[in-house]
Amino acid sequence: MKKSLKKKLHLKGWTKEEISHAHKIIKKAEKNKHPHVKKLENSLFWFTLIIGILGTIIFSFVLVPILMVNNNAWSYVLTGLFGFVLGALIVIIVKDLHWLEGHHHLFMTLLIPIIAIFNFFIVVNRVNVLNHALGINSYHNPIIIGMVYFACFLIPYLAFLLYKR
Repeated sequence: MKKSLKKKLHLKGWTKEEISHAHKIIKKAEKNKHPHVKKLENSLFWFTLIIGILGTIIFSFVLVPILMVNNNAWSYVLTGLFGFVLGALIVIIVKDLHWLEGHHHLFMTLLIPIIAIFNFFIVVNRVNVLNHALGINSYHNPIIIGMVYFACFLIPYLAFLLYKR
């Protein structure tokens, strides 16, 4: 049983014996969990991770025409909006996966945005090359675009982690 759950139960007036008894019941239930349920929980984690990675790739390609036309703050605003939306979608899925531990959160929190930064770096560089070839005077800094996405992706997830405590 997580310390936060023990603390919540204690604040609600549960005695140490009641908390200990609940802990034993939860441990027994986890131990007796059907193997298919364990596999399903594990696959939900990987499915969420894949959704995050594919969502990042799709959002980056949706941004191509926007980046080609705009060379102003709207490019950054829309990039941030896409990052925030995908981050919120991941939070909606993850909040129901109560069995996730700290290393799952760390893995998901870092892997998706890091892949996003590399993906945006490649896409924005290609957009810059395409703009130059077409004679469009529009240049975007791929590192800044990637960092805006990274920061906005993390906002809902960090809010979820802080609220959960």
